[in-house]
Amino acid sequence: MPRTILHLVLRLVISLLIFVVVMFFVAWLLEDVIFFSLFIGIPAGMISAIVAFVLLSLYKSEIV
Repeated sequence: MPRTILHLVLRLVISLLIFVVVMFFVAWLLEDVIFFSLFIGIPAGMISAIVAFVLLSLYKSEIV
């Protein structure tokens, strides 16, 4: 049981880091083109974090 919680926390932390990194870089790349670049960066970060969490969950289920 503690190992399962550890895997869940690890997947959540990795997904959160991916969210922050993607959001930051998309907003940074678009700040000269679009005034409200966070309106593009936040959804892009959320989608990438959800995809990463799902892929990590599927990968974990194949191993265990």
